[in-house]
Amino acid sequence: MEKFFSIFGKVILVILVIGAMTYGGYYFGIKTKEIKKTQAEATTSNENLPTPTPTPTPTTKPLVTTNGGVPKSAGLSYDQYSLQASNDWVIKKENQTVADEKLYLSKDDYQITIFQGATGGALCLYSGDPNFEGPSSRYNFFKELTSKDNRTLRRSGDLNGLGFTVCQKYTDGSFGQPTNYGHISIKLPISWNQETLDEIDSIISSLKKV
Repeated sequence: MEKFFSIFGKVILVILVIGAMTYGGYYFGIKTKEIKKTQAEATTSNENLPTPTPTPTPTTKPLVTTNGGVPKSAGLSYDQYSLQASNDWVIKKENQTVADEKLYLSKDDYQITIFQGATGGALCLYSGDPNFEGPSSRYNFFKELTSKDNRTLRRSGDLNGLGFTVCQKYTDGSFGQPTNYGHISIKLPISWNQETLDEIDSIISSLKKV
């Protein structure tokens, strides 16, 4: 009888061991499949992500320095000056005598003109300024600019207009033209764009006495 129970116990032990091994193999196989499935999903998810598009770096156009103006020996009070513009702008100078000069900057149908010559001046009046009996021009819009040598300038005209005059702040606080650099006028085409107008403002702001 004892021998029977001894054999029976061994059989039970063998069955338990085989059962444990079978369950362990099944459990391990299931977990391995889950891990592989998760890894495959992660790989697929990464493959489906859109490739980021690199942001283009804006290119800065090189600036060309141009000098202009008549010498003081010509008997005028204007300053000789320099300005900077990209090489998209065509620059031309012309003069009738040694005591005058016109400098043109042109790009498509945009134009900046700086004129030095024996001409009169006028006050520039804005909203809130009293009327002036002498030579003056009244403007309902201006964009204030500062030159490289810290002179306060105003691109003056009508809002969304096609022509502007640049006025300068004088020592008494009033504004007038011409500026120390000369009479500065700006002409825009009918289909002008803000980008080129901003470029014109940058050119005006680059002015300085030399």
